[in-house]
Amino acid sequence: MNSLVATLKADEAVNWFQKRLNNAVNYGLSSEESNMFDIFITSTLADVDIKKQIINIVLPTFFDNLISRKVNKSTIDAQATLIRLFIKYYGGTCNQFKNALDKFTTKALSECFNEDTIVFKVTKYLALYPQCGGRGQQGIHHAEAWTCQFNDYLYSANYFLNQLYTNVNFFFGTDVTDNYEGKFDVSIFKLSELTKMTPKERYEKLTSIFIFFNTAIQSMLLSMFSTVKHFDSNKVIQFALCTLSVTSEKLNATMITEDVIALDSVLWKLHSSAIKTISALIKCCGRILIPQGTLICRILIQSLNMTHFNSSNAQYGTTRSKLQQRVLTYQVLCSWLAVAGSQSSLELFSESLTSGILFDIKFDKPILNLVVDKQTGNKKRKSGALNQKIINQRDTIVMHDYLANKTVCNEAHKTLQLFLNTLSSNLKVQQFKIFQSTIMGLLLEIIKCQRPNDYPLPYYDDLCRFNLYKSLLALIISPHPQCITHTSVALRVFTFGITDRNEKVKEVCRSSLSELEHIIRPRNDTLFFPLENEIEIPPCTQSTVPENKTHFLNEIVEDLTVPIQVKELKNVQPNKISQSTQSNISENKTEIINEIVEDSTIPVKGKEVKIINTENVQPNTIPQSVQNTIPENKTNIFNKIVKDLTSPIEVKTLLTQLDNVNTENVHPNIVIESMDADNSMDSSSVDESLIINKDSEDEDYTDMLNDFIESD
Repeated sequence: MNSLVATLKADEAVNWFQKRLNNAVNYGLSSEESNMFDIFITSTLADVDIKKQIINIVLPTFFDNLISRKVNKSTIDAQATLIRLFIKYYGGTCNQFKNALDKFTTKALSECFNEDTIVFKVTKYLALYPQCGGRGQQGIHHAEAWTCQFNDYLYSANYFLNQLYTNVNFFFGTDVTDNYEGKFDVSIFKLSELTKMTPKERYEKLTSIFIFFNTAIQSMLLSMFSTVKHFDSNKVIQFALCTLSVTSEKLNATMITEDVIALDSVLWKLHSSAIKTISALIKCCGRILIPQGTLICRILIQSLNMTHFNSSNAQYGTTRSKLQQRVLTYQVLCSWLAVAGSQSSLELFSESLTSGILFDIKFDKPILNLVVDKQTGNKKRKSGALNQKIINQRDTIVMHDYLANKTVCNEAHKTLQLFLNTLSSNLKVQQFKIFQSTIMGLLLEIIKCQRPNDYPLPYYDDLCRFNLYKSLLALIISPHPQCITHTSVALRVFTFGITDRNEKVKEVCRSSLSELEHIIRPRNDTLFFPLENEIEIPPCTQSTVPENKTHFLNEIVEDLTVPIQVKELKNVQPNKISQSTQSNISENKTEIINEIVEDSTIPVKGKEVKIINTENVQPNTIPQSVQNTIPENKTNIFNKIVKDLTSPIEVKTLLTQLDNVNTENVHPNIVIESMDADNSMDSSSVDESLIINKDSEDEDYTDMLNDFIESD
């Protein structure tokens, strides 16, 4: 029962599909219906019953009706679209309809050869024609058929290129015989009629055939195929080089004939078709073409040089015949830069590219040569009327420029942005500075203008201003390593751009300000603005004196219980300490005084404890003759002193000075005063300090302490 339901649904689906096909063939096929057929076929490929009925019923009926009845152009257009769908999804079974396909191709090209849309759709299903028939092991038959057909189309394009350039003496193309040896049936083009045509008609006919084979090559390169495509990319590049080898300048240098004039009129079409082929090759092969990058760049730069508007005598602002080729060249340059990046080899041609871009993004207003008549009479009125006519003509030229030159200006800006983002560091310094001055100058002129009509040409177009601001952003975010980046000026310019009349221009200015904000104030450390590292003090050199030194000394005085009589210190010279004693000062004074107190048997009575700051001590007052005399440990010194104390001592005043200097800050030629007695500015206080000489290490420290006690 389930199989019957599935068969019933399959019959309904196939009937619906066949009716819609008949309607499309009779009344034409829209793009929405074509998408619907594509969705229907892809969704029913897994259904065996529906697929079997379409192959056995729908396809034979469709291909039989291709030639049986007379059709118009809309029907041919719809049939070409459906043929491509059937070959794409049912290619294996379409080989049995080969004769019908060949007849339809002949009819479509003979009747609708001048219809670019129909010819393009014919090339689209011809690109998938190698998928008809058996695949073989891993699709080897399809791959071989594709390669043979591609080489045949390339041969045909070279053959007709030689036919076009036959009368050009300096052309040296590929070796192609005069007799056509290709597999494609060219009799449908009615080549026998070429001898009866005028030179202009003959060159237009040959150009159309040449463009057809180029379009077929492009379709084969861009179409999705069931197996890997095998071909020689060098042959395609050499074919494009041969096509662009003939220029208008070379033709003008030869003898001018009717053939030369006719060829010059269609030359831009030949070049544009070759550049489209290079574009398809880039999209098909990608980064595989990097070894041929120099040849690709040479083709594109040569196209830019040939279409430079200075070479033509057309009036500024009018539509030029080479405008389409120039726009197409910029688009292919962007494609190649996007694919190859810094390996595109475009930096080798940076000078030519720079001059072309600068010419396209900056236009000068037309110069008005007004008539000046010094005579009197009615002639003044005539000259005034003539001047008004010239002014009106200038306004007309501006409007033509709005239609003609804004497109090439936008494409030049897009190429410049990608070029700066990819290869700005490879530019010469002067080239980068020229880009900076040009873009900044144009934006400053726009800011100064109060009316859109006063904008520099053609920046009264909103899209041109949009791309101009984006080019400024590319200059800032991709700076040259040897040029100054005008970030502050760019901030002001983008701020003024927020007040533009167009919302898209405002939006790009806001986003640019946001990006510049991250450059000026980076979120993290950057290479351009390194943050200073904090200097860490090693643990071994840090001071061990407590932070609250007053509390520390008070505890020392409280432990003193024996009164000591301080006598006069003798033979002490003030303010002189040898430099050698600086490095041996004990780091911890607490241990020194504690050991003094432990060894004393007589209670000491203390009055005052003062701390002397050593910041104002004068350097260079220590003699160099006495160095390194202070022992490393003062504990031993004071132990000897206390042991010799045998009589009770009454202490009237105990004055202790600690220099409080960290050992890490001790430097040569700096005075360090340690433990002076009573330096409290009293009249009875001692004004002399202790000097320790190098040769007095074995001196009696008991006498020293007695002198120190008697100094009071």
